[in-house]
Amino acid sequence: MGLLVVLILSGCATEDRPWNVLFITLDTTRADFLGCYGKESARTPNLDRVAEEGTLFLHALSSVPVTLPSHSTLFTGTYPLVHGVRDNGLFRLPSERQTLAEILKDQGYATGAAIGAFPLTREFGLDQGFDYYNDHISIAGEDYRGRRQDQKSGNFFEERPADRVNDAILPWLRENAERPFFAWIHYWDPHHPPSPPAPDDPRNSHDLYQGEIAFVDQNFGVILRELENQGIADRTLIVISGDHGEGRGEHNEDTHSLLSYDSTLRVPFLIKAPGFPAGIRISERVGTVDALPTILDLLGLEAPDEVQGRSLVSQLRGEAREGNRRAYYAETLSPRLSHGLGELRAFYKGSYKYIHGPRPELYDLGADPDELSDLVAQKPEIGRSLESDLAAFVVENAGSQSSDAVHEVDDETRQRLAALGYISSSGSSNVEVQEVLSREGTPPQDRVRDVNLLSRWRQYAAVGNFLEAKETALRLIARDPENPSHHGLLARSYYGLGQIDRAADVIRSRAVSVRNPSPLLDVANQVYAQGNRELGAELVTKINAAVESAHGQYLWAEMLGDQGDPEGRRQSLRRALELDSTHIRSRLSLAIDQAQLGDLAAAEDHFRLLLKQHPRYSRGHFNFAVFLLHHERTREALDRLERAVQLNPSYWQAHLARLTAHLRLGERQQAVRIKDLLERRCPHRDIVQQAASFLADPWVSPPTVEAR
Repeated sequence: MGLLVVLILSGCATEDRPWNVLFITLDTTRADFLGCYGKESARTPNLDRVAEEGTLFLHALSSVPVTLPSHSTLFTGTYPLVHGVRDNGLFRLPSERQTLAEILKDQGYATGAAIGAFPLTREFGLDQGFDYYNDHISIAGEDYRGRRQDQKSGNFFEERPADRVNDAILPWLRENAERPFFAWIHYWDPHHPPSPPAPDDPRNSHDLYQGEIAFVDQNFGVILRELENQGIADRTLIVISGDHGEGRGEHNEDTHSLLSYDSTLRVPFLIKAPGFPAGIRISERVGTVDALPTILDLLGLEAPDEVQGRSLVSQLRGEAREGNRRAYYAETLSPRLSHGLGELRAFYKGSYKYIHGPRPELYDLGADPDELSDLVAQKPEIGRSLESDLAAFVVENAGSQSSDAVHEVDDETRQRLAALGYISSSGSSNVEVQEVLSREGTPPQDRVRDVNLLSRWRQYAAVGNFLEAKETALRLIARDPENPSHHGLLARSYYGLGQIDRAADVIRSRAVSVRNPSPLLDVANQVYAQGNRELGAELVTKINAAVESAHGQYLWAEMLGDQGDPEGRRQSLRRALELDSTHIRSRLSLAIDQAQLGDLAAAEDHFRLLLKQHPRYSRGHFNFAVFLLHHERTREALDRLERAVQLNPSYWQAHLARLTAHLRLGERQQAVRIKDLLERRCPHRDIVQQAASFLADPWVSPPTVEAR
């Protein structure tokens, strides 16, 4: 039976056309911070409107308080036990897991998505089934000499605000307004650290987290108005779900992922389906695992056999259901995978919630919804019974784990994840998961304050407050004196304060943190650059011995070149690329070396591979252009230079090179325009003077490379 016939029979088509589906995911958003869930100070009129016109689920549960695995549940209708994604960065959704986008694409839907942060970029597998998947999160800029200027601190995931997410999806929505579409919009903004734009409403200024949610709501309102302007609001199914909540200090957890209380597991869940009753409020416990089967049921489609959630269509009709009889599962393995602690698994049954881990807990949510009174010692028989039920649930519901679920990240990404706490403190890359209950490891509840301090350190470092960062690192060391990661944070704090010698002393005298070597390598490089070459080389050698990285090999290559060992330098550059074939600086340096050696074909191969891997790397375009200029390929060079300044309009050295290229081609008028631009805008007088001298000189020498 064709799609259209099925949809008409199920009652979800208007004017002989299937419904559109708009799926909104709200990252790190607590249900109790929306007006429709009772927050009087909330400024969420657009989300509240969906609740008023549709159905609000009062007790919806995420399967895991971490972004990527939670979204994997939303898009497959399965628990992490089946889809296999257990943490950010270290896993990807396997290709054999069928997603909602794939199902709807097969039924003729246009499928488009715009996401707001790095954990959901296409390398992690959620792009499956999407015709359009916009994950252009952020672009690194450069100064006029081509030096990288990161727009986002390395202490947090790359992200883009809700208005930019809208910019990415709105053109696609307009292009597809005349056909059935499935659109997924992911808003990341409330994620730590909250930094909303200056609020239009001063009532949001006292709580930045609340201000971020208000900003998301404003931008969601733009999407609602677009549906109305296109005349398709009345045939669009809207589903809104959080991926997880935020601790905000409850149970001593500032953020999320480490613990498994409802402060981070309870999420907003709203559905507005055309023709269904308005203003329905469901107190029955449901889960994000139910989203996919509910959407498919509303569209008259069968859910795949592996789906573990249930359809909630009867609840949307307002049909009464009894209490919380259905059991739900949640987990967080992130404490073990990220911090080397114990893992937690939670089981909801009736009014009780059992949390299994190194120190099990039991709560009666009916009497104690805030989970303040642990009953595991008072009601041991209930605890044992739920532990048995949980063990059976895990065994019965675990799927065959795909080796594809473990994501092999490149060196740069691994270092980034390590800085964010997504690689264990021991430095182990073992992400093996066994589907059995375990009490091994340190209770995450006992170390949550350490994780809070780590989060605060990252926040201080992100805004350049290295004095507070240093004090926070010292507090961490006082709590865990032998932890090399904490000493690494202290070294980075001293480096941020400009106290290079003290930073070097920490690295020299302590075991090196293997979680994120790059900042420590930067200390060593600074020591070397300041003239203490022997100590700088010693520190790089020590760090590289503790954890070999592409960045470490690159810095060692630069030192070897400086010391007159070009062959050793090239060997280290090649080793860096063996560790990470996408390492930008190593590839660029090797390209320049090959050009200087006269191996032009090899040099060009390196340049082209660099720009294939990093097409938005303006410095790569500039240096390739210089190579082309030196070999009389001026028109090709000019194309590269145009791309370089398009990517970075303040790349003044590239503008100067454009001027020389135009002069070589006899295009003096264009060269004069560039000189005028430099005179008006370039803050560097040497660049302006060179531009003038080039115009006065009948023969223009080509620019030099800016690689190092």
